Amino acid sequence: MTSEEIIEKVKADQGEAIDSSEVNLGDAVIFIGKGSIHGVAEYLKKDPGLDFDYLSQITGADYLNEDREPRFEVVYELHAIEKNHSIRIRVGLDEEDPTIPTVSDLWKGALYPERELFDMFGFNVEGHPNLSRLIMPEEWEGNPLRKDYPLTIEDVTFTHNREFKQDLVKSKPPTR
Repeated sequence: MTSEEIIEKVKADQGEAIDSSEVNLGDAVIFIGKGSIHGVAEYLKKDPGLDFDYLSQITGADYLNEDREPRFEVVYELHAIEKNHSIRIRVGLDEEDPTIPTVSDLWKGALYPERELFDMFGFNVEGHPNLSRLIMPEEWEGNPLRKDYPLTIEDVTFTHNREFKQDLVKSKPPTR
């Protein structure tokens, strides 16, 4: 099934849930609202003509400095292993309420990526069985993959500031 055929089938069966669609670099892409993600995902998995049995990735995006709304997006990559086709689902999230339903009941492989969305972007994944930090310590404040997250104040040594590093090394006694 071609990407165009996948999009046409999804639009025919789930038309009200699809905000827009495109073929981008040969890949089928659909844009849907967050209220539709679980229903559309379940359809994509269970429809025998599509059979998207493998969730390969979930990621977040922050478009803070771009002229677009909404600010955030969650992107799902689905594959049908035996049918050898794929689709990308893009779901926009408002800055005021970055909440999205879980799909971990459909694909267990969503458990950790959804926790990462929570940890790194601060997205609330409703219905997730263990929504807790995955990478950052529990006491960590903020979400490091948001573009408005403050960058570190610690100096990092690169080739352009080697004199700084050498001055530090000279000022410290050697340890053995």
